[in-house]
Amino acid sequence: MAGVNAHDPERQETVSRRTVLLGGGVSLLFGGIATRLYQLQIADHQKYLDLAQENQFNRRVLTPLRGEIVDRFGGPLASNRKNFRVLLVPEQARDVDAILDKINKITPVSEDKRARVMREIRRRGAFTPVQIADNLSWEDFSKLNFELPHLSGVLPDVGETRDYPYGADAAFVVGYVGAVTERDLSAQESDEDRLLLRQPGFKVGREGLERTYEDELRGDAGAMNVKINAHGRVIEEMVDSAVPPTQGRTLTLTIDSELQAHTMKVLAEPTPGVDQDIQSAAAVVMDVVNGDILVLASTPAFNPNDFNVGIDPDLWRDLNASPYKPLLNKPLSGVYPPGSTFKVISAVAAQRAGVKPNHSVHCNGRIWYGNRYFHCWKRGGHGHVDMKNSLKHSCDVFYYDIAKTLEIDLLADTARKFGLGQTYELGIPGQQRGVVPDRDWKREYFSGNPAQQPWFQGETLSCIIGQGYVTSTPLQLAVMSARVATGKAVRPRLVRAVGDLVLPAPEAPLIDVDQEHLAVVRAGMNAVTNEYGTAARSRLEDPEWQMAGKTGTSQVYAITAEDRAHGLAKPEDLPWARRDHALFVSYMPFENPRYACAVVVEHGIGGARAAGPKARDIMKAVAEKDPASRTPLDPRSLARAAGVREG
Repeated sequence: MAGVNAHDPERQETVSRRTVLLGGGVSLLFGGIATRLYQLQIADHQKYLDLAQENQFNRRVLTPLRGEIVDRFGGPLASNRKNFRVLLVPEQARDVDAILDKINKITPVSEDKRARVMREIRRRGAFTPVQIADNLSWEDFSKLNFELPHLSGVLPDVGETRDYPYGADAAFVVGYVGAVTERDLSAQESDEDRLLLRQPGFKVGREGLERTYEDELRGDAGAMNVKINAHGRVIEEMVDSAVPPTQGRTLTLTIDSELQAHTMKVLAEPTPGVDQDIQSAAAVVMDVVNGDILVLASTPAFNPNDFNVGIDPDLWRDLNASPYKPLLNKPLSGVYPPGSTFKVISAVAAQRAGVKPNHSVHCNGRIWYGNRYFHCWKRGGHGHVDMKNSLKHSCDVFYYDIAKTLEIDLLADTARKFGLGQTYELGIPGQQRGVVPDRDWKREYFSGNPAQQPWFQGETLSCIIGQGYVTSTPLQLAVMSARVATGKAVRPRLVRAVGDLVLPAPEAPLIDVDQEHLAVVRAGMNAVTNEYGTAARSRLEDPEWQMAGKTGTSQVYAITAEDRAHGLAKPEDLPWARRDHALFVSYMPFENPRYACAVVVEHGIGGARAAGPKARDIMKAVAEKDPASRTPLDPRSLARAAGVREG
């Protein structure tokens, strides 16, 4: 075989061409690399330096403190306290289940809580901290910090949480806060607000003033850059460049917290002679001059702190199942027949219809109308009574006699003038209007039953003594008392100021009725307590604080012949839920009114026995404290003390 010719010109030319091409390609490659290196390291140096620094820093949201809710003298009703809690960054935890098992050895992590944590992780993502436990004791918090080297991704944190110093005593005034839901997030208008609500442990108002004034109480979030390493762990907080959060505005209320707590205690006391340990009751105390609500009490009540830390399911079931309705705001949402307290309205309406104060009716215990007898509460009768004494002795027959000819629309118009059948802007949701019946109301109510639409005069006989279709709330009864006392259309208020913005008291023009008509009613109410009327046991001994009042008993269940045959002849014999409600309305002092009060004791049987003495004890404390004589808090001083001006 012939050898290769080393000096073959054609072969050498091919090799040379390949060498040139290869060399050129290598040169182009290194040229491109050099150009790219120049671009990265020199031309675009600042750009990538900025990007690198951005990757080195994260922006952390700083949660604002929630605004406080204080009483008229600055005492806290809702404030903030330290909250020892545990957060978890899922991305850093590696094995979330294993970490939760370790934490469970220090502080319980129930299956429900574990499921909630996993839902939060899926919803928020791996990089967002999730709250595992809060409101830890210092002992548990210390143990957790000691074990921290073995708990990757776990962040011990000292945050803030809501605190309600008066617990159940002020529950229905302030309401409570709760965890953020998807509905809350979707309701936010900006990404910044949604980001704030996603912060671990963030709470929003759920009931009461906490809910109504959520925007004012929430405050504004701050921000701070934090330096992180390649694994995302925080290695430095850039405090100097942080934008601090702004605390929410303070709500200043008209409530007197000491009187509120005292009233709750009085309402919870059992009624002498009545076999019932738990009292379901409500009370409202108002300043009749400016409408300030000093007391808004409902018992039994829930503790808002239980909701703040996450209410126990068993407790929640018990609250909902209780026959005493501890979740019902009875002063605003409880609706009751006003019973004989309504007679102060009926007496005014009668005079408007032309009945004279000296009109006299003989009461023998019953009166015939239509095809049946209408009975007075006093079976033997009261004898001859005029208008003043009809109130003093609460004579039903006197009002039955008037009701035979009284126009129901006039009675309804009078009731509305004195505050019944209305709601008021207090900032607390769920307020009920009650029923003030007239002809139009009945036509609408029985729209599906034409035969029942006409008003029958016999129905007026029930309504005129506060029974039948008539219903009201304890708040409305307190407003009624304030308007009778002053002759002015006093309107209640609960919030005195938002931040340093002081809200003016509502105007109270004169009521469009003859003031002489009211004088007769006032004299009758004074006789109830101070001239051996139905509430003589409830009179105040201090002559400077003479209290005028009116008892009421509203029937819940009519005792039948069958009941009597089984020994159930009296209301006391009936089961608790079938007993009559007890009511009492009052104002004081009689000569120069300043405070009005309404008390309702559910199934308390009699206003004179159950509600009157409670009102007496409440008003005695009001007289001793006399809140109107003390200088209330100037809300603007709070802003000055903090060095900021609030809205």
